[in-house]
Amino acid sequence: MSNLELKVLVVGAGIAGPCLAYWLSRTRHDISITIVERSPSPRVTGQSIDIHGPAIEIVKGMNLEEAIRSRHTTEEGTRILKPSGKYFAQFNAGDAFTSSIEILRADLSELFLKATESLGNIRYMYGDSVKSLEQTDRDVNVTFTSGSKDKFHLVVAADGSTSKTRPLILDEQVLKDSYNFLGQYIAFFSIPSRPDDPKHWQWYNIPKGLSIMLRPHRNPSTMGTYLCITMPARGKRDPAVEEALENGTEDTKRMLHNYFENAGWEAKRVLEGMDDAEDFYMSRAAQVKLSKWTNGRAAVVGDAAFATFGVGTDLAIESAYVLAGELSKIRSSNDIPQALERYEEVFRPIYAKMEDLPPGFPQIAFPQTAWGLRLRDSALWFVSKTKIYKLFQGESETNWKLPCYDWVGI
Repeated sequence: MSNLELKVLVVGAGIAGPCLAYWLSRTRHDISITIVERSPSPRVTGQSIDIHGPAIEIVKGMNLEEAIRSRHTTEEGTRILKPSGKYFAQFNAGDAFTSSIEILRADLSELFLKATESLGNIRYMYGDSVKSLEQTDRDVNVTFTSGSKDKFHLVVAADGSTSKTRPLILDEQVLKDSYNFLGQYIAFFSIPSRPDDPKHWQWYNIPKGLSIMLRPHRNPSTMGTYLCITMPARGKRDPAVEEALENGTEDTKRMLHNYFENAGWEAKRVLEGMDDAEDFYMSRAAQVKLSKWTNGRAAVVGDAAFATFGVGTDLAIESAYVLAGELSKIRSSNDIPQALERYEEVFRPIYAKMEDLPPGFPQIAFPQTAWGLRLRDSALWFVSKTKIYKLFQGESETNWKLPCYDWVGI
């Protein structure tokens, strides 16, 4: 039994942070973990996310698979809609768009929170964040925005794609051009459901890159709603959207009214529901690509390290697991930098198989013109009718063999 005492700070209480804390608590070290979260309380918002491959095995090890499956969003597949609102292409769950395990981000985060709150060596600290870090040979001196100070043997940033902690950890050269805006803005919120709402992800587009999506919730009284504004190219920003986001929620909702009030289909219902939605938020779709994830006694995981469309949840869970596993091998706190290096050596080849987005995405899926939309719809109709995509469903890049680590109580 290891008696190595370690004091760890994890920044971010979303998916990667609590997952990392859980697996660190399952090492043989005498470990004390603080999770600091900028939000004043656990976040209750978030879109539908899916889990694949080794990430499923990891949540099984956390005894959470049954709970996760019981919180399935009930989504049975995806329907692509005509301008009239009728669908012309359908994909069943597990085929293309809808995964066999779909869960709201808030539900998964809540499960991870409950799995860690009961562990005596994990402490949550809400409404605070890291202001500065100073590394020494033995520890990391941390100053919080609240003014308090503390020392830790290890600091891990798991605070998302727009991480404020990442630049405190990594060198300026590593950070250069690491945040890549995909040219898409997405608003997420819930609206009241109707008895005739299908149990499908409904995807409706109009020209100029605008899209309305509705997705079922496990809670039968609400539907998940997505309003997407996609620019003609990656990296291009919309000044009106940027100004609204800067000014806050009310301005953002007004801007969305201007963009979608004549969009057709369920636009009126969606905008009325948005006005009353308490879980509204809007964000920029981005990809984070870093040449280095570690520096001395500090590291980044999850979206803070490699925000990647479509596989972000898998990468968050898997990177947390591997990082904890490599730290489980150390014999002294002096070994932490080497363990972080090993984490990167093990996980970077895995990440490399999943880091690239489909060519032209997201613009190709959210056309700017009526002609482009007809072309996209023709391709989707053909694929849905012929099921040709099944010919290419070989071994997925999201499937790989989990490393074996020495866990306690697993």
